[in-house]
Amino acid sequence: MDRYRIGRMHNPMRGMLHGGAAAAAIGGAALLAARALETRHLVAGLAFALSLSAMFTVSSLYHSVNWQDRRRVFMQRLDHSMIFLVVAATFTPFGVVVLDGWLRAALLALVWAMAAVGIVLKFALPRVKTGLSVGIQHSMGWLSLAAMPLIWQRVGPGAVLLVLAGGICYTVGTVIFAIKRPRMFPNIFSYHELFHVLVVAGSTLHFLAVLWYVMPYRA
Repeated sequence: MDRYRIGRMHNPMRGMLHGGAAAAAIGGAALLAARALETRHLVAGLAFALSLSAMFTVSSLYHSVNWQDRRRVFMQRLDHSMIFLVVAATFTPFGVVVLDGWLRAALLALVWAMAAVGIVLKFALPRVKTGLSVGIQHSMGWLSLAAMPLIWQRVGPGAVLLVLAGGICYTVGTVIFAIKRPRMFPNIFSYHELFHVLVVAGSTLHFLAVLWYVMPYRA
């Protein structure tokens, strides 16, 4: 069955969904900047929001344009690499603003080191198995569980619940993408589009946690 197109735009649902999310993330960056109490809040918040915008922009371009040969391979690797960047950048506001001491240093170093390894693997190896990439990404994300008791204590349960709900959205989306179900309307909106919706939902929940709880936090 042929996929629905708009002009030369392939997979328009994916392209428009993540294109809109990219624009929203730019607006989100402005919101975070407005609520930042100190320079560290500002830098960490902008790193998070701009990484989201970069990921959604690359994803929108990758899924919308009919890339050919080497360009398609490059865009696919770039698209997948952006996920590592976003996972690390999502934890960064919590690590920089809320945590301190050895826990801050250890978790930030570990998360960003794993992101660097994942990105290097994506570009250095001829092919990286999806299971390995997903395993690294989810390990990075769920590493934040080590900091949840302290985050709960310092900024409240609301932040923790939003972070966990966002993580669940990402995880469910990954499962849906892996099993390729449900199919729903295969030529317009199927499991892949649902995966993208859940990525946007997870990102939104994490953004709200940063906006509402991390940016106003004063140690």
